[in-house]
Amino acid sequence: MKLSELLFSKTKDLWDQSASKPFVIEMAKGTLDSGLFKRYMLQDYLYLQDYIGILKQMLDIAEDEKTADFLRKIIDGTVDETERVHLAGMKRLGITGDDITKSEKFSVITEYVDFMRSSVEMYGLPGGVTSLLQCSWVYAYICGICMSKYSEEIAESEYRSWFEAYSCKSYIDTNQIWIDLLDELGTGIDDKTADELCRIFERCALFENALWDQLYED
Repeated sequence: MKLSELLFSKTKDLWDQSASKPFVIEMAKGTLDSGLFKRYMLQDYLYLQDYIGILKQMLDIAEDEKTADFLRKIIDGTVDETERVHLAGMKRLGITGDDITKSEKFSVITEYVDFMRSSVEMYGLPGGVTSLLQCSWVYAYICGICMSKYSEEIAESEYRSWFEAYSCKSYIDTNQIWIDLLDELGTGIDDKTADELCRIFERCALFENALWDQLYED
């Protein structure tokens, strides 16, 4: 069994929980309160700043040019998406620069990114790829489930673009590169290391579920 297949088998139930969160379902149905979505966009923006930092942390320890080149492309793409798409979307929602400056990260995001940084420090590139892959892969999984269950509602939802962004071909293709990289890094690892990477993947999935809850409940 490939490492990615093992990780998926360990976290599928947690991902199914993510896809059934009230926040996600209300986005799909178009009934989510716009204030909650603004909160999500702000928190996601703050998270992306740390995400980029973790990518740079991984780039610093990349041992071959192929991996380093891939990480550079991901960093550049994430920075571009954040500045060109995410900030523009926040502006359309009425979120100002002052709103961003005054916003504080949810505690779950702070704990999440600290855990991902520590995964890189303790397990190197495999730890970083495992944690960041979970983040990108679960979004594709959630969107796949919701597009199947709520296709008609999503077509009319004001949040349709969110689902389209994480189910489009370019996003899926990039995820597959992450998956292939992880499987390459996982070739020949011992059972103890595989168990540790599974623990990282599952812990990150738990953070994702906690974030959906905190977005909806606070």
